Amino acid sequence: MKFHGSKKRLIRIALTGGIGAGKSLALDLLKRKGVPVLQTDYLGHLILKDKKIVEKLSRIFGKAILDPRGRIDRKKLAREAFQSSLKQKKLNKIMHPLVRKKVSEWIRSQGKKSSVPFLVVVEVPLIFERGYYRFFDGVLSISSFLKTRRERLLKRGWTLDEIRRREKLQWTQSRKNKKSDWVIFNNAAKNDLNYAIDRWLLGFENSRSLNH
Repeated sequence: MKFHGSKKRLIRIALTGGIGAGKSLALDLLKRKGVPVLQTDYLGHLILKDKKIVEKLSRIFGKAILDPRGRIDRKKLAREAFQSSLKQKKLNKIMHPLVRKKVSEWIRSQGKKSSVPFLVVVEVPLIFERGYYRFFDGVLSISSFLKTRRERLLKRGWTLDEIRRREKLQWTQSRKNKKSDWVIFNNAAKNDLNYAIDRWLLGFENSRSLNH
């Protein structure tokens, strides 16, 4: 199903969830269905290439976060920044305003298209922790059991210590779910997640039909 052609202001949805819950997979499925999507992690990649940002972060976190070419090594930066809430706050203070600006620019660009989409979805992992949910019309949480999420992350090469450290700096999955407007569970096969997303989108389509 394609969500285009609405004359009303497009609906801004934020997608969140615990680490390993399947946020990126959900975003990819939404994109395949014709929904404009944006990943804040991708924006972070772009921002970290800026020379001024490289200099600022290396002053704060040390040269150890740089690769042999003097560029930010994201894994090294993450290991350093997520050691404590204080270090995380320092990183967020620099990165989040820049990310928010780019997200706003992207949403405005979608609204200026000749065929304005009905809704857009932006993946924001720490949307509640940073109070960013206020900038959206609703929040969709992708949810998985803790054991399932950890198993996925371990298969990706994460260590259990790294997982636990990152989890301590984020809201629990249950807390995210309670705060979110919608929750989609992703504990089974990819087809199940795909079906759940279809049903979620159908709810918007039905609502639009009733309002027209």
